[in-house]
Amino acid sequence: MRRLGALALLLPALALAHEGEPLEPHDLWTAWSFDPGVVIPLVLAAFLYLRGARTSRGITVRQQAFFWSGWVVLALSLVSPLHPLGEVLFSAHMAQHETLMLVAAPLLVLSRPLVAFLWGLPFGWRRTVGAWSKQPAVERTWSRLTDPLTAWLVHAAALWAWHAPSLFQATIRNEWVHSAQHISFLGSALLFWWALFYASDRSEYGMGVFYIFTTTIHTGILGALLTFSRTLWYPAYAATAPAWGLTPLQDQQIGGLIMWVPAGLLYMAAGLVLFAAWLRHSERRTAAWLGCVALLACVFSTSCSSSQAREANLATGGDPQRGSAAIFKYGCGACHTIAGISNAKGLVGPPLTGIAARMYVAGVLQNSPENIERWIQDPKGVDDKTAMPNLGVSKQDATDIAAYLYSIK
Repeated sequence: MRRLGALALLLPALALAHEGEPLEPHDLWTAWSFDPGVVIPLVLAAFLYLRGARTSRGITVRQQAFFWSGWVVLALSLVSPLHPLGEVLFSAHMAQHETLMLVAAPLLVLSRPLVAFLWGLPFGWRRTVGAWSKQPAVERTWSRLTDPLTAWLVHAAALWAWHAPSLFQATIRNEWVHSAQHISFLGSALLFWWALFYASDRSEYGMGVFYIFTTTIHTGILGALLTFSRTLWYPAYAATAPAWGLTPLQDQQIGGLIMWVPAGLLYMAAGLVLFAAWLRHSERRTAAWLGCVALLACVFSTSCSSSQAREANLATGGDPQRGSAAIFKYGCGACHTIAGISNAKGLVGPPLTGIAARMYVAGVLQNSPENIERWIQDPKGVDDKTAMPNLGVSKQDATDIAAYLYSIK
């Protein structure tokens, strides 16, 4: 990591484009831009994620692949020749923005990086940030910001406002305004994709499809306006586009087409993914209703077993009845309140009823039967700061305990 820090300090010296002069075609492949204000946050994010991914064992390989793919795309869009090219060609500027919002942002959101970033912090900072994030005001603000309708409005407002000629041209003349535009685009896109993927209940995936569809429509309208306009919206590019073999109006038309067609296709692809998830959820919900009907029929049959126990057995492969005995055997009730276990009214640890519906196990692992078994068997191996002791629980007992916990909704 020391090498990364040294590289961050040396990067500004590596920028080979002519400072203060419009980029020319012969300088394109040497025009890498290593602004410390861009490079340092990128390096810091990479360091925190790498450290957090090694510390928190609940981060999957797939999530790490999403993060590093998104990070590479983000880095290339900001430091590669595409960035200075965007200062002389509107079409390149548009390509950079669409890359930020439609490639880097959803990849980063799919990686769910907040847990890794939190675990990448020093222990004292981690506790402070964790406590701060749980404050009611912070939780309310985050809930409102990640409401799909709010996120949709914020993202749409950012897109349309920044394409107003006066604001867009200001980004070419002033690097601070340019940075504000990029932060606005990336931040609103991250909020938008997070709201669609995670903030809504799965039953609202249909609304997510609607929000993507309407975003495709309004961005397509903006792209079409740019494509078919006979008026030059951004005269600042009039002096630089001809050096690249384009008239200013052709440059604007290509930029409009980029927003209209390729960006629209990416939105449609994301909408199809959400639509498929919506269908899968609907199928599971239908299966659940059929299960309820079967359960009502079983009430009148002495051969009908507990549906919750059966679901838990299917989910974990364990036996809830043996799990109940194992919980009593290991004395779990001394620390936890557990429904259905006599004298299990401990207040040291959190109550375990409803654990199947929680997002995380012990606040560090994503909730799954495998991770619950892992936590039960080796809590210190997952989080060395936990107060939960290793009780020497066998693999079979851990599986059965997980089955019992999954059976108490």
